[in-house]
Amino acid sequence: MSWRSRFALAPDALATLWRFPLPVVLAAIAAAILVGVATGLLSDSDDFWPRAVLGLGVAFLFGTAGVLYRESRPYDGIPGPLLAFVLPPLAGLACLPLAEPLIAPYVLPVIAVLWLSVSAFTRIGRGSLRAEQQDRFWWLNHQGATTAILAIIAFLLVALGMVAIERSLAILFGLETRDFFYDVVLPVVGAFLAPVYWLTTLPRLDAYDPNALRRPDFLARAVGFLGQFILAPVLFAYAGILLAYTVQIAVTGTLPQGMLGWMVLGYVVSGAATYLLLHPAFMRERALVRLFRRIWFWLTLVPLGLFAVAVWIRVDAYGLTSERIFLVAGGVWAALLAAFFILRRGDIRLIPAIAAIILALISVGPWSYENAPRWDQSARLERLLVSGGITGPDSVARWTVAEARAARSAMTYLAYEARDSAALREVLARHGVAYDGARRPIETLLSGWGVPDEGLVGPGTTYLSVDRQRFGGSVDVSRTPHLVGAVQAGDFASNAGPLAFRLTENRLQVRQQFRLVEIDLADWVASQHEGTAIDPVIDFLIGGTRYRIALDSASIELREEGDAVARRLTNLAGTLFSERPLEQVRPSPEGLPARAR
Repeated sequence: MSWRSRFALAPDALATLWRFPLPVVLAAIAAAILVGVATGLLSDSDDFWPRAVLGLGVAFLFGTAGVLYRESRPYDGIPGPLLAFVLPPLAGLACLPLAEPLIAPYVLPVIAVLWLSVSAFTRIGRGSLRAEQQDRFWWLNHQGATTAILAIIAFLLVALGMVAIERSLAILFGLETRDFFYDVVLPVVGAFLAPVYWLTTLPRLDAYDPNALRRPDFLARAVGFLGQFILAPVLFAYAGILLAYTVQIAVTGTLPQGMLGWMVLGYVVSGAATYLLLHPAFMRERALVRLFRRIWFWLTLVPLGLFAVAVWIRVDAYGLTSERIFLVAGGVWAALLAAFFILRRGDIRLIPAIAAIILALISVGPWSYENAPRWDQSARLERLLVSGGITGPDSVARWTVAEARAARSAMTYLAYEARDSAALREVLARHGVAYDGARRPIETLLSGWGVPDEGLVGPGTTYLSVDRQRFGGSVDVSRTPHLVGAVQAGDFASNAGPLAFRLTENRLQVRQQFRLVEIDLADWVASQHEGTAIDPVIDFLIGGTRYRIALDSASIELREEGDAVARRLTNLAGTLFSERPLEQVRPSPEGLPARAR
């Protein structure tokens, strides 16, 4: 049988290979790498191969987008081949570790998806041509998203079927095929067959039918129902909540704080997605949809104002982080969309296009979401060390509470959230301080500089954790040698043997039948620092029997109240011991509380 006749048995596969040659080859290479790693042929000791698979996936998406671009502009000359055959390999290589100092790779898949969504519709146009381009954009992305979901479902069904087959062969015939199915078949299906199936379902651009947006199928109607009767009303209600919060700020004079930035960003992203869902002509005929599309971007203005204030407060106090750069990028994206649509220059293609451009800008160069925070936090820490007079590990910092918080924030980011701690070591070395995360952690350095715990607390609420077992601490239970059981105390009562425990306002309540003992832990809570628990025991007497709790861990809430920091014990866990066996415990009239030591 000739190769031509063999391909004739699967015309869709041949047509897909002819239409998407590079993406099909990239999917095959990714599947081969996954099989090699799963079977042990390739080393998985470092992250090169996972990053290579990530790069192949990104190149696959860019390659598919390049094909759609060429189909939309068949006579465009050089840009088409560059986008279809040159850009995809370059984007894939950008995911490898060697490119990481200049390129932050982990948003490249998102950029690739956004570029894929608009790649076939780059002609701006005017009037009816522009409206048709938007309709085509919605139609193709609706088809692509639907078939992508079907491909994922098909993969899951195949995986479930493989589990059933593998178990059946093992149970009925004693054949061990686990390695073959899970190390070979599953990667091939997931990394090659499922993506190629999805490529076969992508319609050609000349298959567009304008009636698809006027007389929709069942799925389009279901999506429209979701947008009209669920998402739009929820977003209207959310807008009302944010407007009420604005009034509260104006009345009380308090500035926004907490998770407001992510709340508003989630609000505007959900609204933009709903705006896309409600684009088809059959949806725009509905009164609620018309109202939503008319006023939605106006409803984002006040929340975006709150968003800007909240993000500015955090950046001004604690500098840039990767998270805050994404917040700023999201705010710029939402503000640009609002400006375009309010000025009647709106186009639904702008929603993914602007997002892709902004994400691309913050992913490359010294201003990337990884490099810019490292530079900013290093500069802030340098200024704070100079102003605080830090010239060695034994210096006494001349910082205000706010400056101590800022220093702790910068050091924490550079030590734990940046790609590595080299920048922190360099800054501290210039001030005669050697940083070793294991031997001289941040807490040790700050304590040596005379910074109290209260100076380490950020705005709002944070938590301090203390632990005994992790540091190998021992507790003397010679006077209470009988094990009762584990103790877990919090806002709700929990039992250990005949006793019930509950925390309330830094007091541990112990109840035995009708007797109640309250143990004041305020002094103990005030004495604790991050890390090893100080004096990790609680003694008390109830019902004539002495007990000791050997604490394993505790969590203390730190909340700002004016210029002070209030502490509240929120949880403790430990082991309860008794001076006599449980069967000998007899309730008696006594029940005198002992002070926590």
